[in-house]
Amino acid sequence: MISAHGDAASQVRKGLVITTAGGLLYTLDLPLLRLAASDMWTMVCARGFFLFLSISAIWYLMRRHSDNMPYIAGTAGLAIAITSTITNISFIGAITKTSAANVVFITALIPVFTALMQRIFLREAVHQFTWLATAMSFLGIGIIVSDGIGQGKLLGDVLAIVAAVFTAAAFTIIRASGKNVAASLAVGSLASALFALAFFDVSPSSLFATAYFGVPAWTWIALNGLIAIPLASTLIANGPRFLPSADVSMFFLLETVLTPLWIWGLFAEMPTPTVFAGGLVVILTLIIHSWWRLHVTLYGYRALVAADGKL
Repeated sequence: MISAHGDAASQVRKGLVITTAGGLLYTLDLPLLRLAASDMWTMVCARGFFLFLSISAIWYLMRRHSDNMPYIAGTAGLAIAITSTITNISFIGAITKTSAANVVFITALIPVFTALMQRIFLREAVHQFTWLATAMSFLGIGIIVSDGIGQGKLLGDVLAIVAAVFTAAAFTIIRASGKNVAASLAVGSLASALFALAFFDVSPSSLFATAYFGVPAWTWIALNGLIAIPLASTLIANGPRFLPSADVSMFFLLETVLTPLWIWGLFAEMPTPTVFAGGLVVILTLIIHSWWRLHVTLYGYRALVAADGKL
């Protein structure tokens, strides 16, 4: 009995460490892409190939220590590859077609969409407080999108919503399957890169033309696609194996809070008053809700430790 409680407590602690590290690394995603200063499809292509190589390398290294880690983990792995492809394209599209603040505030809806999906598809209970947070979050996003309509940024806002929805779908799939599907993110990255090559004005020659996509751009994309995001994706993709998917998605709140600070420091880009008001509604709602969710998680962990001590 002691061993069972100890194992459960260890799983919670491991999940919190993994998702915190992944969430912090994700805050570097948008700033590095903005520093590349290139067009949407060139970044989709270059970043996609880098992510494919780096995540595949991580899988290979992990595979050497485990014989039970397929590159595509069945149907769940294929589904993650599809959601990853759509997320990669829509997220970079959002970055190029709307402001950084709009993107991070809208993608803050990931926990909300995750909670809704786990209720609909997994039949997991959703607390009334989560439903209230959902309503408040949608109110904030509605304010942001209304500003996007007036500023000509509606397409970028819609793409950010698409990225949030498919990220939440990936969390739900991982939670339902319980499988390690991190390598499927590599397949999705490769698919998005090949899509850019096949259907849009991206060619191998243009990628290596200094005047079009120079060394500075490659440097920032490489830091994004070879280091920061592969590690973040691998960590986050394993988070739902140890914690509820809604809890894992809460760690994207780190991106919502920290990314605007990086953007402000690097580019002196400030959100409009309307976007700031909508973002404030989202951030305050998610901070309160995240504090509550983490309090529940940590309380459960302490209860398990206390039970171990008594037993």
